[in-house]
Amino acid sequence: MRRMRPIDERNLISDRSAAPKIYLWLYFLQVCSSLRAACSARLQRASIPKLTCRFTVVRLLATIPVAIAAIVIGGWALDDEALKRVGLSSVTMNPAAALAFLLIGAGLFARSRSFRKAATLGAVLIGGAGCMGAIKLVDLIFGTHVNLDSILFASQLSGGYVLPSRMAPNTAGSLVVISIALLLMRSGSDRAVVTAQALACLASLVALFTVVGHLYGVAAFYVVAAQHPMALHAAIACLSLSGYIMLATADRGLVARISDPGPAGRLSRALLPAALVIPVVLGWLRQEGEIAGLFSHEAGVAIMVMLTMISMTVLIWLNAGWLLASDKLRCLAEAEVAHMAGHDFLTGLPNRSQFMERLLARLVPGRRRADVLFAVVTMDLDGFKQVNDQLGHAAGDALLREVALFLRACLYRHDDLVARLGGDEFVMLLDRVSSAEEAAVVANRIVANMPRQYGPEGEAVAIGISVGIVLADGSAQTSEALLHKADLALYHAKRTGKGRFSLYQAVEGGALEGAL
Repeated sequence: MRRMRPIDERNLISDRSAAPKIYLWLYFLQVCSSLRAACSARLQRASIPKLTCRFTVVRLLATIPVAIAAIVIGGWALDDEALKRVGLSSVTMNPAAALAFLLIGAGLFARSRSFRKAATLGAVLIGGAGCMGAIKLVDLIFGTHVNLDSILFASQLSGGYVLPSRMAPNTAGSLVVISIALLLMRSGSDRAVVTAQALACLASLVALFTVVGHLYGVAAFYVVAAQHPMALHAAIACLSLSGYIMLATADRGLVARISDPGPAGRLSRALLPAALVIPVVLGWLRQEGEIAGLFSHEAGVAIMVMLTMISMTVLIWLNAGWLLASDKLRCLAEAEVAHMAGHDFLTGLPNRSQFMERLLARLVPGRRRADVLFAVVTMDLDGFKQVNDQLGHAAGDALLREVALFLRACLYRHDDLVARLGGDEFVMLLDRVSSAEEAAVVANRIVANMPRQYGPEGEAVAIGISVGIVLADGSAQTSEALLHKADLALYHAKRTGKGRFSLYQAVEGGALEGAL
């Protein structure tokens, strides 16, 4: 047997000391480190989807305001100034504001539970925090004298302070805006989600002004109408809640283009944090350097400009490299898809569609030459059904792959093509032949070198191949007609004994002349 070869004052300190700023950056770096660790721990576990990292960050952003509010309430309970300021700010947070943040956190927790009426309870708690902010705004605008600021720790708030702690107008406004956004984000309407995201952007803008104002000592950024200033940690809580809203609705509305998994989303996620953080960090470093006398004002401006340019250039260069790699991967994927569309999955040969395109291209009038022949050769395996029945379909697939390699080796010229039409049917296009005898040489090579048996010793199945040939010249013919004629010749070879080839030749009456 011949077998084929397998082939992610007390409340208002006027001293512009650097300590609060240092505390701010330590806190900022700690939060960033926590976010990065949360993402990295998830992304390194391949069995957990990347969305888990996003949900972890969402929960962390919802927890930060609760932790800040709890520390502030504890500071008021213990009468500890450091805790009231959370070690960050020269301004204390009013306990009523801290209570509002606790209500929002409790509302978010309730909404995440599955017990009955959980969503209603969550909405009531979040709405209560928004109402507290609204009441404070109404009191400031219309002078209603509603003593909301003293609902907790009234004795501490009324004594010993040059400037008693009050809820800042910008804090109250942010509470209203954030509460409305949190209530809207659960709506199924796209318009409601977009509105919630726009409100979150407004709240984050107010909070960013406060953070930058505290960092650079610009009171106008966090004091509204000579009222009590907004505390730095209140701004951080508002930023966290705004980020929560954005991430929780990242697949819809204004944030969808940033969360997109494609190049646009990845580029946005890389550039947006840098655009927000790098100017703030460089500006703070420049200010601290000028205060310390390290360089003049003019030199500070120049240094900041140069560092900004360098940072942006490096960032753009890095992202350009990523985009280049991404584009190469896309091109490879497109090429793979195109290859799969035009090739047989099992054998890797061109499929029927690609063969017909090649044949049609050969028949276009501009390429027809009456003196140049080409041949269409159809082939069908003999005994293939018996291989599937006796040895199984896996053996039949293996046989088809080996036959594909065998037929490639039988190609006459580099321009010739072999394809799989389907099942056990194959076809060749011999692009240039001088005569019927030249086509017969190729057919004879196929028939003569085709193994006669396939399978293990003792279970081998007799196989073979039958071939039909049709010659074409510059005459007007269709691809379907040529393929049909080649099939007629193939059927003739099968009827007359299999394991042979036949040439289609038109004679009077359209009969088949016979075999060569």
